[in-house]
Amino acid sequence: MDIVKLLNFMENLRYDRKMSQDNYLRDVVSQRQYYRYRNGESEVPFDVIIKFANKLQIPLLKLISSFQSSSEKEKALVKEFLNLVINKKLDEARILKSKMRNLLLLDEETHVFYHLSKLLFDFYTNRINSAELILQLKSNINFENIMKKEVLHDSEIYLLGIIMEYSEKDREVILKKIINLRNNNKLLFGSNPSLDAQTFFWIIKNLGRLNRFEELISMADTALQLSKNSYSYYSVEYFHYYKALGHKGLKQQEKFEDELFKTASILLYLDKHKREHFFGIIKKDTDIDCVNFLIERLKKEGI
Repeated sequence: MDIVKLLNFMENLRYDRKMSQDNYLRDVVSQRQYYRYRNGESEVPFDVIIKFANKLQIPLLKLISSFQSSSEKEKALVKEFLNLVINKKLDEARILKSKMRNLLLLDEETHVFYHLSKLLFDFYTNRINSAELILQLKSNINFENIMKKEVLHDSEIYLLGIIMEYSEKDREVILKKIINLRNNNKLLFGSNPSLDAQTFFWIIKNLGRLNRFEELISMADTALQLSKNSYSYYSVEYFHYYKALGHKGLKQQEKFEDELFKTASILLYLDKHKREHFFGIIKKDTDIDCVNFLIERLKKEGI
């Protein structure tokens, strides 16, 4: 438990309970020392926490339980905001963002995701361009240090995925590192299926850019299995489609058509705008009209 965050949480309770700070600090600690505690400049003795809990007239166990519950709520808000941004539901993300101005209890990793979410939101809403996005990411995450690590966890993988997607000059070296760590089971994914799927999306897309089709197909299979295990449908249509393109690149026509049929079948369940947009991508990439392809395939299957 982060004692400094607990102390700041108690300060908010002090304010909400209409207690003056002078009364709160009296016979406990000087105001100067109190600010040192709150800024993390001095270690907070636990007996000080007990004295403040008594001042607030809240049982210590109840106070700690409330603190932990509030921390989890803030973490859940960040996760929801990140997922809205990832899925480019920007109107919903904008509304939620306006409610997240006083997040004081985030742990270090969740704070990274929150900062990342805001950067992506600004990028997707054209407040910053791709060069500014990459510059800010690199300046805030210690890019060089992350690239030296032998094990990466989900937030680090995700940050590298964004840089790989939007920074051409960094793309191959990041992809090489992630593939190597993945082959040696050194990628530690977390409990956010959309986050993990987005990371796989970037890896698979960039393998395709480099014509590394066999690796692409293997990675797509892993991503699809992950989606199945987590009951997540995020980017599943892309995993099947990139897998189809991988088979096309390897001149495996039957497998290409099988994966394209799976892709098109999933697209039927999307809204009209997304479906027609994706059909346009397929037409551009393969010169195949998806509607006609589906009709002919269903006839062939006798459906």
